[in-house]
Amino acid sequence: MKPLLKICGITDTETLVEMNAEELMADQLGFVFAESRRQIEPEQWKRLSYLIPDKVKAAGVFVNPSLKDIEAVFEAAPLHIVQLHGEETPAFCEQVRNRFGCAVTKTFSIRENETDRPQAELSAYVGSMDYMLLDTAVGDRYGGTGKTFDWKRIAPYLAWSRTHGIPLLVAGGIGADNMLDLLERHRPDGIDISSGVETNGRKDIEKIRRIIERMREYEQSAVE
Repeated sequence: MKPLLKICGITDTETLVEMNAEELMADQLGFVFAESRRQIEPEQWKRLSYLIPDKVKAAGVFVNPSLKDIEAVFEAAPLHIVQLHGEETPAFCEQVRNRFGCAVTKTFSIRENETDRPQAELSAYVGSMDYMLLDTAVGDRYGGTGKTFDWKRIAPYLAWSRTHGIPLLVAGGIGADNMLDLLERHRPDGIDISSGVETNGRKDIEKIRRIIERMREYEQSAVE
């Protein structure tokens, strides 16, 4: 299976227009509704939603939201995926799936010097998440740090995800210079990139191009 590519933190129509024109599209695009320098409002999301190709899934990123917070976004335009990036419970994930008819990505934050989650904790989410995501957390920030974590820690999560048929994506400090190492050595089901395609805090179409070229290289080498 070819890895999924998600580009997160899209904030402006210009980026989407360029990505469409250059045919540089990812499998998933992420839009941040949690407090962040990349945060957008529902009205912005409505404008951006018109520029997403049919084959691309739109993911909305939330941190410990209420159902009302998510509903406000869906009223502007629907999302294919709700990405829950905080401490949301399995019951809340299930509520989101049922209420909005969308897929759920549950993020598990990886902190330095913390032990990995026991399988029982992960297993509580079976049936309430469609994707799982590992991202670097620092201090009170659940993600979006632009920092990698120790990728050796991916292995137990990946083994668990394969057992349960839930695709595992990895985020945190990924760019064109290290993504092939991640894909070749650790074999996640997908990668989620934000700061790795930015220059001075804005999405950079040339960096997006390099990421997509690297992904094509990887896919070609996997076939060979």
